[in-house]
Amino acid sequence: MKNDKPNNDNHIEHIRHTTVVNDQGIRFAEFELAGDEQDFSLPDKPSDHQGQEPVDSAAQTKESLIVKPQEPLDMNWGEDFRYVTKEQQFVQKARELAWHVEGEAPFVAFKSYWPTYDQMASDQFKWYFYWREEVRSGRYPDTDLSYLFVYFYELIHGVGWSDPLQGYALMEQAWMAYRKRYAKLDTYLREWLYDFMIVHGLDMPIRETYQRFPRVLSAELKEKEWKRRFSLQPVELSWELLLDLLDYDMEKSRFYQENGRKDLEQYAPKVIALVDSYLAKMKGQRFIDRFQPRPRQVKRHLFRSAVYDHGLYGRNVVLTVVSLSEYAPLRSYITGLVRLTENKLRELRGFKGRLRGQDAVEPEVEEIVTRYLKKEVQEQLEAQRKQAIPEVQIDTGKLHRLQRESDQVRDMLLTEEAGQQAGVINSQPALEPAPPVGASPGHSEDAGTSTNMASPSKGRSSRKSVAKKPDVFQAVMDFDADPYEPGAIEVREQLDDADIIVRSVNTEQSESEVTNGRSMEPSGSTDDRSMQSMGPLEEHSSEAGGIHVMAPHVVDEDALTVMPTVGEQSWQWEVEDEEWQELADRLNPIHLEVLHALKAGPNRSELQQIAEKAGSMPALLLDEINEAAMDTIGDLLIDGEAIADDYIDMLETLKSV
Repeated sequence: MKNDKPNNDNHIEHIRHTTVVNDQGIRFAEFELAGDEQDFSLPDKPSDHQGQEPVDSAAQTKESLIVKPQEPLDMNWGEDFRYVTKEQQFVQKARELAWHVEGEAPFVAFKSYWPTYDQMASDQFKWYFYWREEVRSGRYPDTDLSYLFVYFYELIHGVGWSDPLQGYALMEQAWMAYRKRYAKLDTYLREWLYDFMIVHGLDMPIRETYQRFPRVLSAELKEKEWKRRFSLQPVELSWELLLDLLDYDMEKSRFYQENGRKDLEQYAPKVIALVDSYLAKMKGQRFIDRFQPRPRQVKRHLFRSAVYDHGLYGRNVVLTVVSLSEYAPLRSYITGLVRLTENKLRELRGFKGRLRGQDAVEPEVEEIVTRYLKKEVQEQLEAQRKQAIPEVQIDTGKLHRLQRESDQVRDMLLTEEAGQQAGVINSQPALEPAPPVGASPGHSEDAGTSTNMASPSKGRSSRKSVAKKPDVFQAVMDFDADPYEPGAIEVREQLDDADIIVRSVNTEQSESEVTNGRSMEPSGSTDDRSMQSMGPLEEHSSEAGGIHVMAPHVVDEDALTVMPTVGEQSWQWEVEDEEWQELADRLNPIHLEVLHALKAGPNRSELQQIAEKAGSMPALLLDEINEAAMDTIGDLLIDGEAIADDYIDMLETLKSV
């Protein structure tokens, strides 16, 4: 629909305005120009300058169509119009504020994903530069994680230090100070410190050791740690790290899940270290030498997840990496050793079933592992047996009661003995002098004054003196005393004195019986009666924990001497040096026999005979001797299968007894 009616309200000449309405009711406006407005001249703008000559309009129109060339602008398009990234802006401002310090300010929370100075408010800005100066001074007040990241970004770009070692130390110190509070720092700082070492050419050791590698740890750092652990002597592998080298899941083993977990976690890493040392000694090749993969080159992204200007050190760096953990021959051999270890532990623990896949292990290595595990398990069982034995507890109350009752028995014996002595004296003729019986130094005069044995009054005085003569010492047993302590020496001296008294009494009684031609007691000797009287003492002794009281003269000192084992040869080695004397004390007769066999030179057949007699192997016996030598004289005594040339003269005094 079109309306061609001219617009009567349009007062502008040469223009025709029409309105067009379509089917949907939408209006459109159309403007038509007459076509002769090209030469139409616009009215001149009134000039503010009076008195000037009029300007020809036609000439002015022609001059306006001429474009005059402009002078070129003095601009540096590379600098004035270049794009400045967020990282570059941060670095520029960080260098400007490298030594800016604020006074003491209150802490203000600050949280940002990629924090920079531009995201800080004024109070956050003051706290950061106060806190940064504290950290540089070795003090580490609590702060938010975003402040820490800003500080690490500065150190990455060389702000705050003059030497790369100083920058590395500042970054590591701040990490160690705040890592317990912010565990998230471990994810970033491990990698950033490694990148810092790379770009500055530092060779810093990895101070953190891993029980299990974190999932976010890069492959380059993992392989660097594997190489460090396999280079140590002995090899240091934890159970968690060992699992990463196995071709099967050890923790799903039935033996591990039921009762072998403790054994496997304890002995499997030790077996790896043992075999590595054995191969190094016998074949001159450790695991890291025997299983050496080809190095490969990898591209590493520098300072990942940090506000980092890659124009400083570059975006990537190419590294040469030796992938030990992914090398198939090494993994296969380690897996075979662990399976061998599990099979031997199953055998020693009486567990049914065996694993397959230990064929990669050599027979001599299998024998070494078997002997080691057998020795360790037997020692563990012996320690458990000794620990299961209950401790001996002495009832002091029963001991005191036993002492009182033994005193009563002693008094009864002394009283009975005194009565028997008095009866013997009274039965002798009046003119015969009575021999001194059991006279002690303090009562010798009383015994010498009794000459008339028939007198009743003198008989009574003699009876009283005889009752006082035996001076018997009561030996108190101290079960906790050291036999070489002063208190123990006094006890032994008292026992010796008591022994002398008992011997003198028995001797005098025997002489008296011989003189009289008859025994003093028809029913038995005094010793028999003494043993009968000791009956109650023995009964009480059994009540006090099975303690048996013996006369001091019954102890046989020769029985306390340690006798050599039957069939074991005795050796004598006279050395003057204290270190060599200590070595001689540590070696057992088998070791000394080995040294004696090697005095004249290598002798494999005799070594084999000695090892078979001891139930061992020649190599193990030689290792045990060298181990003792390293601990004492500080050097290996045996080189290969012969005595070292420097120490042959020291074995001249070694001989069989």
